[in-house]
Amino acid sequence: MKAKKVESDFRTIGKQADTINVEISYRIIQLFSEGLYSSPNKAIEELVSNSFDAGASDARVVDSADLSRSDAYIAVIDNGCSIDIEGLKQHWQIGSSDKREGNATKNKRRQIGKFGIGKLATYVLADELTHFCKIDGKFYVITMDYTRIGPDKPDTGIYSKDPIQLNVRQLTETEAHETLAKVIPEDYLKSKNGPILFGKKPSKTWTVALMTKLKEMARQKTNARLQWVLSTAMPIGPDFKLYLNDEKIVPSKESIKVAKTWILGKDIKTKIPQPAPDDLEIATDKKVNKSDLEYYGLKQKDFGRMYGKVELYEDLLTTGKDPFQRSHGFFIYAHGRLINLLDPYFGIDSNLLKHGTFSRFRAEIHIDSLDVMLQSSREGVRENPKYEIIKNT
Repeated sequence: MKAKKVESDFRTIGKQADTINVEISYRIIQLFSEGLYSSPNKAIEELVSNSFDAGASDARVVDSADLSRSDAYIAVIDNGCSIDIEGLKQHWQIGSSDKREGNATKNKRRQIGKFGIGKLATYVLADELTHFCKIDGKFYVITMDYTRIGPDKPDTGIYSKDPIQLNVRQLTETEAHETLAKVIPEDYLKSKNGPILFGKKPSKTWTVALMTKLKEMARQKTNARLQWVLSTAMPIGPDFKLYLNDEKIVPSKESIKVAKTWILGKDIKTKIPQPAPDDLEIATDKKVNKSDLEYYGLKQKDFGRMYGKVELYEDLLTTGKDPFQRSHGFFIYAHGRLINLLDPYFGIDSNLLKHGTFSRFRAEIHIDSLDVMLQSSREGVRENPKYEIIKNT
């Protein structure tokens, strides 16, 4: 169905409802984006984690078929709790975050974001970031033009001496629908397989994070790699369904036959030789079903409870695969989100491991206490004594 044309685009449509002053220096935005996000996939994952933290049950990443076009876009759509005007003001307060102050989402989900800098990840992908929000029956739109934060403004601190003013505009439902349909295919706005924005029984709340005027890094994105990153790094499950364009993303699984599985706290108990700590003990979680992986686990005074499983496969997991899309090694999760995407050894000296066995080995370990040790990119853990204990365990 071809959308009706509207006179204005998303940068100008609607009636001004408020203004937001964004105070951030060019130097800081470079450090918090270009220095943290080395791939387009990781930057997009940050936006998807925002959808998860907003309590979304459905989210979709959608993009142009040809990212080299001048009108190409990348968008993340979700049916989470969305943002009103006050929320948008909080959202653009650089350097502050309420990510971990309670769990205000509608399903009280434990949040996987921590630093509140996911929005700055978009700087490496696009010159423009636009949020469309539906909340309390109202529709809002706000656009950040990153080119307004330029190197010609020699601010050296965190905050710019010359704030950028963003206009929050309120739309009618028709304006929101027709404006979005000019950019995103209609099928993605009404599809039952994903967030429903318009039509019959639309979501009561939703958000669209739309990136336009794409940069070179965005054009380097490949959906095969992005799909692997999202299927491996995000806590996808019955309460959080995720789509990449038309395809539903499922948690990564292996087709190679498992020779043996050990569950921490059940099959792998406390008799672990040094350098593991001596005070490891079994720690079951009776709040979950005994059949769930979370039921069994281990506990140690310095890092608390951990749970997971170790699997040994009959054949190599490293044969004929893109090395980026690894299937072997350690997969370490904090609050359900993978933190060592590109490091199969999790900082352990590879010379200490038998390579033939390690290539058939996969460990899925959940350690929520690692959250406080994470680097701001969530791609690594800061070196400290507790980190060494966890590696030895």
